[in-house]
Amino acid sequence: MRTLTLKAGGLGRSWHAAHILLSIVTGGWWLPVYGIHAIVSSMNRPTVHLQVPDGHRVEYRDGWPNVLGPDEYLKPRTARDKALIFVGYASPILIAAAILAGVAIRT
Repeated sequence: MRTLTLKAGGLGRSWHAAHILLSIVTGGWWLPVYGIHAIVSSMNRPTVHLQVPDGHRVEYRDGWPNVLGPDEYLKPRTARDKALIFVGYASPILIAAAILAGVAIRT
């Protein structure tokens, strides 16, 4: 039996998307703010203590750890959940592309 001390929770997809968008729009100047926010967020996340029996493993889902046995698996994400995750990360790129296209059209 092992006792693990792990961080739980996460920064959140909307925050990642906002920071990525601001980093693109500002040409990378926003990256230090993103880094500071990530560090502060990781320091303030709750800490959990888990008892993990021998032969078991820990997998994260939505920022929270789950102890799984040798033949256990997390339920696969639905197509809708996968699409929402993809859109959350792709939206900053699409917004930046729209801004660049608008600037190109105006010039």
